[in-house]
Amino acid sequence: MRIPAAIAAIGLSLALYLELAWPPFYAFPAATPFAGEHWVQPYAGYRGGGLLANFHAHARAWGGLTFGEVSREELYEMYAARGYDVIGISDYMSIAPSLPGNSVYLSAYEHGYTIGRHHQTVLGADRVDWFDYPLGGGTRHKQHVLDALRADAALLILNHPGKAGSYSLEDLGLLTGYDAIEISSKYGVSLEHWDAALSAGRPTWGMASDDGHTQASKRSHLGIGAVVIHADARTPEAVVRALREGRFHALRTRKNEAPIALERLEIENGELVIRVGERADSIRFIGAHGALRHEASGVEEARYRLRADDPYVRVEVDAHGAQLFTNPVLRWDGSSFPAPRAERRPLPTLAARALGALALVFVLRFSVRWALAGRGTARSRRRAPEPRPR
Repeated sequence: MRIPAAIAAIGLSLALYLELAWPPFYAFPAATPFAGEHWVQPYAGYRGGGLLANFHAHARAWGGLTFGEVSREELYEMYAARGYDVIGISDYMSIAPSLPGNSVYLSAYEHGYTIGRHHQTVLGADRVDWFDYPLGGGTRHKQHVLDALRADAALLILNHPGKAGSYSLEDLGLLTGYDAIEISSKYGVSLEHWDAALSAGRPTWGMASDDGHTQASKRSHLGIGAVVIHADARTPEAVVRALREGRFHALRTRKNEAPIALERLEIENGELVIRVGERADSIRFIGAHGALRHEASGVEEARYRLRADDPYVRVEVDAHGAQLFTNPVLRWDGSSFPAPRAERRPLPTLAARALGALALVFVLRFSVRWALAGRGTARSRRRAPEPRPR
């Protein structure tokens, strides 16, 4: 029994080393609200229209292990029949190839196999990155994974932050290197996580998606969340460019309501002006920390005079049961767009890895010696002559 026990001890020690000692230590940028005399306006000049897209949907993959009901071909046809222009099939750790008729193909996959459901949608990657911390739920674990994914991603999205506590509000005030947050899916709305990131000065956009697995049997898994991309061309390059610049808005149609049409959103004479294609039940202007700045009801157009203490403002619209979420206008200095980055701390990282390696070597040597000593004792017992009866 010593050999299996030694193997288990070594395996456990290796897992602990990877989870506790290997993740780098970081100096996270302090929470710094957006500032400056100028505004980043993602929708300047926009007058409606765009490409309808969903980037988070699951087909049957891995032998049914991920609970997908339909094939990739069937799933693509289901979205195409609904008029989607950009269809992202984001199977776990698997990139779906371009399918016939897909003129705007953008690779997608859902990354992550941690216990805490720390998942990300990776767009535009050429390969799947398998690096992850299966047990790691700390902020430095999450940042290390984001750093690894960032190198090959055209766009990196944090998925369902409110699901199973996958990303805490504190995480969103510290983490860097991602482009968007999934603010709406079948798991609900996570606006507080978005505001936590924006209030800390993290420039990030709001993504809505289905995250469906059982589209054939559950209506709530298809067509409940989407984005309209304000791309200047019907090409993958134009789509990525628009996404990175925040030129898209998010839709939530939880019960398959007709979506709300955005017609205009820009700053005019110091006022943020929004116009939608119908009389809205509510138009809300949201500021830092999710504070309600202004609300209008029963109108197609609403205005809010931007205040000196507004680092950002975003807009939420409710109409006939549907919702629309715009990306925020952000303050900036007019020269360098805010791009905070967590920096590795080399000394504590090296120290933790070195001490962990020493502990791992000690466990390895002790376990091997203990197991071999047990084998030697067992052999001696088998070889020892039995006492003769007198």
